Amino acid sequence: MRNFAESPQFAASGPSQKKVSLAARWAITGLFVIHLALAGFLAWHQSPTQDEVAHLPAGLCVWRFGRTDLYLVNPPLVRAWAAIPLLFVDHAENWTHDVPHSPRRCEWDVGADFVAANGERSLWLYTLARWMCLPISVVGLWVCWRWGSELCGEYGGLLAAALWCFSPNLLSHGALITSDVAATAFGLLAAWRYSHWLDQSNWKNALLAGPALGLALLAKTYWIILPPLWLLLGSVELWRTRVPRRRRAMALQLIIVLALGLHLLNMGYGYQGTGRRLDQYDFFSKLLSGSARSLEFDAPGNRFRGHWVGEVPVPFPRDYVRGIDIQQQDLDREHWSYLLGEYRQSGWWYYYLVGLAVKVPLGTWCLVLLGIVASQRHPDSSSRWRSLCPLWTSTLILFVLVSAETGMNRHVRYVFPVLPLLYLTAAQAVSLNQKWLVALPLAGVITASLVVYPHSLSFFNFLCGGPTNGSAVLLDSNIDWGQDLIAARNWIRAHPEYRPVTLACLHNFSPEALGIDVPDTPPGRLTAGWHLISVHLLNDPHGTFAVYRNRVPVDRIGFSFNIYHVPDPVD
Repeated sequence: MRNFAESPQFAASGPSQKKVSLAARWAITGLFVIHLALAGFLAWHQSPTQDEVAHLPAGLCVWRFGRTDLYLVNPPLVRAWAAIPLLFVDHAENWTHDVPHSPRRCEWDVGADFVAANGERSLWLYTLARWMCLPISVVGLWVCWRWGSELCGEYGGLLAAALWCFSPNLLSHGALITSDVAATAFGLLAAWRYSHWLDQSNWKNALLAGPALGLALLAKTYWIILPPLWLLLGSVELWRTRVPRRRRAMALQLIIVLALGLHLLNMGYGYQGTGRRLDQYDFFSKLLSGSARSLEFDAPGNRFRGHWVGEVPVPFPRDYVRGIDIQQQDLDREHWSYLLGEYRQSGWWYYYLVGLAVKVPLGTWCLVLLGIVASQRHPDSSSRWRSLCPLWTSTLILFVLVSAETGMNRHVRYVFPVLPLLYLTAAQAVSLNQKWLVALPLAGVITASLVVYPHSLSFFNFLCGGPTNGSAVLLDSNIDWGQDLIAARNWIRAHPEYRPVTLACLHNFSPEALGIDVPDTPPGRLTAGWHLISVHLLNDPHGTFAVYRNRVPVDRIGFSFNIYHVPDPVD
């Protein structure tokens, strides 16, 4: 791969060749501030979502006990970082249900105990932890700007950054204590830095790419695909290099890049269990155990025992390996999946294609198409795509692997790393002569995002009828993840005349801990009164609240709760 920085087009516009203009500096600073303000308000506005309830005490466990096994299906970076404010503010802890090194996932009970122990104050604790995570999303915005500027000049960089800034998906999940936006931001950072090393292999780029790889590995376990992919891409460059001395230097740098990434990953786990032989693990997933019986926790297995592969020491921490196994075990189990109004247990290979089609603003898709057209007309198109090679190869592999796991289709957030590739593709549209072609879709993206805000997590574009019709296409974290429970509480308190009132919602803790002292909505039958029912439960595959589906709600809370009034006597 040739040095992209040496291309004439890059030299004319790349920030490494000329200073960024004052207007561009003000613009990118404005995008930073806007993104932080929008996400920061969401962090305060939304109630703890399903997974967050467990993430925060699991992060606290890292600092309190030096353990990374609580919520081990994800690496500890984000949750440990989010829990730092709790080391300096008063809070209660309850570790009754914490079972160290158990293969059973006890983090949900620990999370419920944490919320119960802190009551309504837990809302403030989760807000502090969320604010701690906001800079991670800004990292992704910054890389979009830098990489977009290198590819397409200042305006291309600002376009890519603006698409990240106003993305309803990244805004909503960037304001949560979860790892999806961190995986997207650090995966983008790693691809950018490795692209620089491929374009110009020197020690500076190698020493920057290695830690970026480590951050990606510590953000989400699916980035375990990066070391072998980078080894492959680097080997291709070594093969293309004809100067022996140069080839030796590149080979050493590639080794250093991978070693630094693995070193940072192991540091994040305190090097606990690193180098353990593969046959010394007890696995529970079909993939690693080689047996369906191991899905039961009392029957672990290991398909590598008695084979020479089992004698190989694993260069990953013990809990990292166990986390991959437990995550795979979760995927082995039967789960209900939902798409386009249909429930099934087998899932769909095209689930994430449909999910992105309806969850990404239509203006973004227009800009992506314009970017593809513009790139085909650009004289240096091939160099641009070669520069993006570490990004599009990794996201393509990830997308294929995730789509192949049809046992559980629930969360479009799993493929968020595709979004930066869309933004950097869209950035190439700035080379078109008709600037209005870029301005109009961008204005549409901003408008669509702000119209739905602060209910960004429930965003759907108008391809499926907008967020009011979103539950006809997708459920779970795509629309209703328990984020509006505070709003439901506030509605109940603001309308004391609406009684009796009941609540049916998604939660991993008792709503009473947040001051919601109302009975649950009776399942399977209509009862007189006011009923707040989450759209996820309304579409439950077991038909628990099916009697309400044909009734017209009298009001909504965000796009995740429908409010029904059943008069007395019941009609």
